[in-house]
Amino acid sequence: MHALVKFVAVLCALLLINKYNFNFNLYLLFFILVISFFLKFSIPKLILRLKFFLIITFLLYVFNTPGEYIVLWAYFSPSYEGLVLGTTQIMRLINSVALITMMISFMSYQTLIETFYLIVKPLRPLGIDAKIFAVRLCLTMEYVKTFQSKRKLRFNFNDLSSLLLYSSNKTHRKHTYIEIKEERVNTLSMVMISAMVSITFFVISYI
Repeated sequence: MHALVKFVAVLCALLLINKYNFNFNLYLLFFILVISFFLKFSIPKLILRLKFFLIITFLLYVFNTPGEYIVLWAYFSPSYEGLVLGTTQIMRLINSVALITMMISFMSYQTLIETFYLIVKPLRPLGIDAKIFAVRLCLTMEYVKTFQSKRKLRFNFNDLSSLLLYSSNKTHRKHTYIEIKEERVNTLSMVMISAMVSITFFVISYI
């Protein structure tokens, strides 16, 4: 299966996650938990990494959504509607991040770069150079790998931005080599991509 098929599948899933509410996201979360068990991918660890973001998001919905109030306080009153919306939004975030993380985790850096290269390549008439984009993406990933290997206590965004800025510099770019294999998207992959996109837009528009 071509990597582009996986990318489009995740993109279609993200659209459906945003379209539907509580029940759909609950079933999808259960499905992701089952799949992650067989793939040995830790969803609880992912949730722990996002815990503060999830908690803040949940509280914002609970205390800022009007409706039938659970307890009536002077300034902040939680509502039942906010509780449902907050829970739904948390499941959306977990589902989205889990799908993207799982896709990236089970793809090599080389495959990921080649996939984004294929996506950006048709945008050349708009002035977007796919090769420069691929180099910048490669440099970003190399920096992240270096950060993970050295286990730094502080993530230096200045160094990361320098890599991204200087990647467009000719002097720096001539020392950066990446090999991109433009694997052709075969007929079966094209059929799968077309089917997924068509079904997704049909479901979003009519169901």
